[in-house]
Amino acid sequence: MATTAAEKSFQLQMQMRQNTEEMSSFLKDMSEWTKEVAKKDETLLKSNKSEPALPPVRNQTNKKKKKKKKKEVNFKELEQLEKEGKDTGEKGKIKGYDYRAWDKFDVDAALKEMDGEEKKNDNVEEEGEGEEEEEEYEEEEEDPEEQEERLAKQKKMHASYYKERGNDCFKEGKWEEAVEYYTLGLGSDALNAILFANRAMALLKLQRYAAAIEDCDCSIELDDQYTKAYLRRATAHQQLDNKTQAIADFKKVLELEPENKMAQSSVKKLEASVEPAVEYKPVKPGDITNMKRTLPPSDKPMIRIQIYDVTPDDYDMTPTKKGESEVKREENGASAAPVEQVEKKPPPVQYNTLPTRIPMNYLQFQTDIRKLKDHPEALFEYIKKIDPDVYPKLFQESLEADQLFMILDVLNKFYIPNNLPVYNELYYLTKVKRFNMAVMFKTERQQLCVGQLVEYAARTVDDKLGIINLIKSYNIMDLSKYNLKNIV
Repeated sequence: MATTAAEKSFQLQMQMRQNTEEMSSFLKDMSEWTKEVAKKDETLLKSNKSEPALPPVRNQTNKKKKKKKKKEVNFKELEQLEKEGKDTGEKGKIKGYDYRAWDKFDVDAALKEMDGEEKKNDNVEEEGEGEEEEEEYEEEEEDPEEQEERLAKQKKMHASYYKERGNDCFKEGKWEEAVEYYTLGLGSDALNAILFANRAMALLKLQRYAAAIEDCDCSIELDDQYTKAYLRRATAHQQLDNKTQAIADFKKVLELEPENKMAQSSVKKLEASVEPAVEYKPVKPGDITNMKRTLPPSDKPMIRIQIYDVTPDDYDMTPTKKGESEVKREENGASAAPVEQVEKKPPPVQYNTLPTRIPMNYLQFQTDIRKLKDHPEALFEYIKKIDPDVYPKLFQESLEADQLFMILDVLNKFYIPNNLPVYNELYYLTKVKRFNMAVMFKTERQQLCVGQLVEYAARTVDDKLGIINLIKSYNIMDLSKYNLKNIV
């Protein structure tokens, strides 16, 4: 019963999360649509100002009709005119007081006659308006330059829309969909350096380093001052073990941003790992300049050392006993004392000299780690004293990739064998600001270490949603390899 209740609660949480995501995407689309409509209205208003005045709507005139003053009717004069038989100027109009004429008046016939006159007037007006509209439309053809500007604005709007959708998918860990949206954006605006760099970042997450380098090259060609493109290309070169190209890109980043900590630390590590090139100078016959002694000659006589051929079967040989190998001197030929093989033991660790304090800031942590990196057990005791919820405050924006994986290596080698919980350590490390950038630099061995830690956390903690977030944060790709497929 407990498991079913937990599953139901997990399903409800997932459903609520999906509903909130759908609602947020719907509201975002609605806001974008309203912005687009507002922009269209502004463009229409601007275009209407430049357009010539159109004719008024039918049966509506802008001019105000002047009111005619009604003349006062003099009934005595009218009676006299009627008697005299003169015309009053109003033919066919029945007088209001002529009741006999009103009895003979045919209302239906008069209405039909009025309808016929209105239809004739309407037809004449429509023909005239149609001719005027055709003339106006012929005159108002759009300028090709304005048409190109309008199309360019529309394409940029489409590109920005696809870029925002791609950014949302990238934040949710949907890197394939992010690549698709960035590609659609480039279809609308192929000269957008940001879209190329963003697609390169998504390709780095998918471990498609060669494609990421190509996108970074395009971004740099469009904008040679864009720092993120150099950083991402350097990261791809570093993953492909192209150290010289990675160093060149990181140095370019330092030219643009001298205080970039990531580039500074990466250049130091890569330069330390790259062997300096040695110039080859061929030796001419008879030239002994390169064969001079670099040290003063010794007073002791030289000795001859006997060399043995070793086969692969002799790799597991037992150590030589005393007296098996003899060293003969060349001058007097006397047998020298046998050489004893002594195993060198590492010097004992003096734990009193190693730091045992709890670090209060990142500077203390960095100095302590340098002293403890060669002493794993002391490092384990040091990290165990730090509360995991202090990680975001302790590291702030200074967490480096080597420090992150050193902590994870300690968790894997010491916490798991001692059955110590690791979920809080893994969770609070994801809350550090530079975690997403640091976790990108994973080797295969480090990927295996992270997968084992998350698998161990899934066995010790009953929080499926939390484990799913850890899988996304640490970018674990092969879930079946770590028995994590059933959780998702």
